This record gives sequence, structure tokens and C-alpha cells, in this order.
Amino acid sequence: MLLPLAGCAQSPYHYSFLLIDPYVKNLKYEDGDISFQFIPTAEHIWVSIYNKSENSVDFISDKAEYIDPWGATHNILFGWMFASVMKDFVSNGLYLNSIRIDPESASEGNIWINIWPGPGADIGDSRVTITDTSIEYLDHGMLPEYPHQGNGTGLKDTTFSLILPIEYSGYMKDYEFTFMITDVEITDRK
Repeated sequence: MLLPLAGCAQSPYHYSFLLIDPYVKNLKYEDGDISFQFIPTAEHIWVSIYNKSENSVDFISDKAEYIDPWGATHNILFGWMFASVMKDFVSNGLYLNSIRIDPESASEGNIWINIWPGPGADIGDSRVTITDTSIEYLDHGMLPEYPHQGNGTGLKDTTFSLILPIEYSGYMKDYEFTFMITDVEITDRK
């Protein structure tokens, strides 16, 4: 018999964002080489990074950052790979690798705060033993999803930033995006 976890019966927050720097209306930014499409989800943001150039580029995962509405800086994990990255670290001492994006292709997924043990993580710099089951619960969203995780409604009109570094042949460019949370709704669960 499974018992519901505390807070599971609460209704989740739904956030609306506006990209204010650089300002674009549709949460899509592009230059001559690359395109970023941002889509808000419950407690984080989904990103598609599309390589428009004729050469492969690398998303430099271990240099990517999230600056939260309170001004704290966090390392991030990108996409659905947080569990496999954590397993590599625990088993083999491997750190984040860059993500290769081939010409005219995309890499996409959610932005997660990096709370796995290791350099730059939010819970310390030491290596610890963690079971595979525990790893699945280390996906830490950018914003509170439920009221028991924090006051999401109080985040309306605040800002947060993402710094997403892309390495081109021989040089790196930090793409910095600042978002404003324009609305926070509590959605009904049915």
C-alpha cells in the first residue's frame, strides 16, 4: 500500500515568464549561429538549443548557471540526464561533460538545479554513496512547485537569469537571459 506524501494533495503553481533581456515576445532568441526556445513548466523551464551553423557546437554544461530570484547562483543540469550524470559521478567520479550539438540539430530538455554531490553542487563538495533510487529524487526544480516548497505567489514580478555557455570552434560565448515572472497561478488538480 502506498501512502501519499505530505504536500502531494496541494495544487501546484503555474508560472508565466517574459524574457526581458534580451527582450523577445515569444520566449525565442536567435542569432546567426544558434537559437534558444524557452517554455515554462511547473517548477522549471524547458529549453531547446538549436545549432543553425554549419559546424558542431558544444553546450558547456559545467559552466551553465541559474541565478534565482533571491540572487543566489546555482550550477545546473540540462535535459533528462540528471540521473545518469549522478550515477556516473557516484560510480566513476565523472563530472559533467559538454553536450555536442551537430549542425542543424537541437538539444533540449528541462533546466534543473544541480544538487548532486560534487564540485559546484548545492549540497557540498564531497563524494557520497547514493543509491539509484535516491538519485531519481535529486532532480531539483528552479522554482517552488507546491506551497510547502516555498511561496511561489510571492515571486510574481521578480526576475531570474540563465547563463548558457556555447563553445564554437576555438571560442566560447556566454548567452545570458533574464526572465521576469509575470504571473503565478495555483492550478486545480482534478
